Amino acid sequence: MPEDGSKVDVVTPSSECAAMELEPIPPGELLRASLEVALDHVSEPLVLAVSGGSDSMALLHAMVRWAPGRIAAVATFDHATGDYATEAASLVAAQARRLGVTVVRERSRSTGTGEAAWRDARWSFLRRVARGFRARVATAHTRDDQLETIIMRLMRGSGARGLAALAAPSRVVRPWLGVSRVELKRWVASENIPFLDDPMNESLRFLRGRVRHDLLPAIAQVDGAFGDDLLSIGERAAAWRRDVERLVDESGAQVHGDGQRLTVPVRALEQTTNEGRAVLWPALCARVGVTLDARGTRSAVGFTTSGRVGTHITVAGGAFILRRRDGRGELFEVRRPERRVTAPTVWNGVSEALPLRFGRWRFRRLGVEPLAMDAWSIGLPAHAPVVMRRWERGDRIRTPGAPAGRRVTRYFSELRIPVLDRPGWPVVLSHDEVVWVPGVCRGVAAPSRPGRSDLIWYRCEREFD
Repeated sequence: MPEDGSKVDVVTPSSECAAMELEPIPPGELLRASLEVALDHVSEPLVLAVSGGSDSMALLHAMVRWAPGRIAAVATFDHATGDYATEAASLVAAQARRLGVTVVRERSRSTGTGEAAWRDARWSFLRRVARGFRARVATAHTRDDQLETIIMRLMRGSGARGLAALAAPSRVVRPWLGVSRVELKRWVASENIPFLDDPMNESLRFLRGRVRHDLLPAIAQVDGAFGDDLLSIGERAAAWRRDVERLVDESGAQVHGDGQRLTVPVRALEQTTNEGRAVLWPALCARVGVTLDARGTRSAVGFTTSGRVGTHITVAGGAFILRRRDGRGELFEVRRPERRVTAPTVWNGVSEALPLRFGRWRFRRLGVEPLAMDAWSIGLPAHAPVVMRRWERGDRIRTPGAPAGRRVTRYFSELRIPVLDRPGWPVVLSHDEVVWVPGVCRGVAAPSRPGRSDLIWYRCEREFD
């Protein structure tokens, strides 16, 4: 207090913040700031996922206004579920073209059977578009979407990984995750931005609609802070997941080929506890799109210490975890279920015309004799009859080391080829004798001797390598 006894108002930083919070931030400033924060660490261009609703139309117009150079294209997907879906896609396409933005529009070939099918079809489309532009996908998910998703995950018994919900580490950019639907609609209205309301948003047919229109309003009447508390839990879960992802980065895990396989050194999982493995395995599997449930996680944890080289277990959705060894040492490999490929049972022809593909195997005819000879290459006499078929358990091949013949299975085992990989492995025969098992061995009946000008040379490659 001053010496004259007069009263002085003391203003602290916290009271300044409180005073500022009483004044609402103009919608445009809030959205612009949200965009700047979201794009700060994103170097790639963006494919904007725009459905025609107010949230996504706000994303389109905000990006055009404040970050036009970051837009690769707008992607809109017509689910073929009725007039609204087609009208919304048409609105998006018209607005994007008016704003001078490239638009990619696709209509579903089927109407789908529910939310999960629609989501899968939409995301398959968005990922294809993003790959084509070498870009990342940006969506208009809001604070409200995050809250609804957390509640739905809680109802399904999700742990910390699931409760991170839309805030989990991802290549998807979500600028509006801290913005409410009300705030977005205020800006859309102030800017006279056209949009269409999806009638499905008002429906109670699906779980999200019931959470939005029934459950959340009822809880809010009892506890007004419930939503904020859940969002806080989601933020802490997302921070935890970021820490786990850093551990996975440091584990030596590698995603191979087209994202169907992941390998990680065995020691990375053996040197931690069962509790640590229960955290790492779901994160490792997620990198190749495999979601482990509680049962799958327990199986993976047990397999870490009990699995022998060459053995495997089946986890969620038909994916596999196997233990194998190569030049780097012992590895665990996570493999997604293989896409269905129509593989022939048998092919008949001559040496000049081996098929370009046989199931998941590619055969490439070489113009000259290869400089390096290995089991992936072979020279076949011109005009020789050739049969190619899948490996069978009783197959034998004569090699320099076993001129009387030896089971192909023995060679598979010596090369530590997992049992999972053996079905469908091609075997090449000539004159009813096995002459080549690509990548495994060549038989003495295969005249692959250097210098023979009458040989037709081929090299085989596995599709996922």
